[in-house]
Amino acid sequence: MVTQSITRIDPVQYGKVLAILMAIIYLIFGLIATLFMGLLGGIISTIPGADVTAFAGLGLIGGLIMTITLVIGGAIGGFVMGVIGAFIYNFVASKVGGVKIDLE
Repeated sequence: MVTQSITRIDPVQYGKVLAILMAIIYLIFGLIATLFMGLLGGIISTIPGADVTAFAGLGLIGGLIMTITLVIGGAIGGFVMGVIGAFIYNFVASKVGGVKIDLE
C-alpha cells in the first residue's frame, strides 16, 4: 500500500468539474420543479371558469425558463466556487500538507 498526498489542485480544471456537476444537479432539480409547476397549473385550472391550457402552459413555460436559468447560474457559480475553493485548498495544503490517501 502506498500513501500519496494531494498537495495541489488545478483551479481551472476543478472549476470546470464543479461547473458540470452543478449544472447536472440543477438540471435535475429544474426538471422536477417544472413537472411540479405544470401539475400545479393543471390543478389550478380545475377551478370553475379557469382556462385549462393557460394555467398549465404558464406553469410549464415558467418551469422551463427557471430550469435554464438554474443550469446557467449553477454552472457559472460552480466554476467560480471551484476556482476559489481550489485556491483556498492550495494555500492551506502548502501550509499544513495535503490530504493523504492510501493506494493499492
